[in-house]
Amino acid sequence: MSRFLLITITEGDNTSSLYSLSLAHSMSAAITNRIELFPIFYQSNGNWAMAFNQALTLAYKEEVDGIVFVAPTLRWNPENLMDVLVTDKDAVAIPVATRDGINVQLGEIARLQEDERTGEIKVQSASLDFLYLSSYSIGELCKSHPTVTYFNEPTQLVLQSGDIYQSYHTHEDVLAYRLRELGIEIWVDPRHTAYRQDVITYESDFAAILQNLKDQ
Repeated sequence: MSRFLLITITEGDNTSSLYSLSLAHSMSAAITNRIELFPIFYQSNGNWAMAFNQALTLAYKEEVDGIVFVAPTLRWNPENLMDVLVTDKDAVAIPVATRDGINVQLGEIARLQEDERTGEIKVQSASLDFLYLSSYSIGELCKSHPTVTYFNEPTQLVLQSGDIYQSYHTHEDVLAYRLRELGIEIWVDPRHTAYRQDVITYESDFAAILQNLKDQ
């Protein structure tokens, strides 16, 4: 059986009710598909990047088949998650609908690269709210970055602030840069969209948005 970690980084151990429901259904779907899915929660402790590094280090140490980062306020379709876990790509994001739209950097629409077999498209970067990394990506990221001690544990320093750019960049910008350095591209599947739940749930359809951009 394939083994995957599902990592959620929280502030104060809080998750939304719809997240919990989606996770329960995903665990059931994983069993049906003969997949071992291990949910693990990390507190950010004010430093989301280091919590990400802790999770990545654990996945590398345990030699799992892949890791999925899922934000604690999301609702998603378990079947979409199962599709991501069987992808042949090394980095795949599920677009997430928020109050500010969908955080995916597409680049030039006219030059959009699409895998005709799977329908996945290559993007410049995407939100880390729902991101899959394969065992190859995990290994390459961990082997190519130094180890530091964090909370008395050795941790691979993959994400950090202020070491690449002189201006501010988001975590997704930095990770996309790290992956490109290793020759790894980020893909998204337009058929899939997850939804962030704040006071309300922000629903949108990434496939429809993409088609509208192509038609312009």
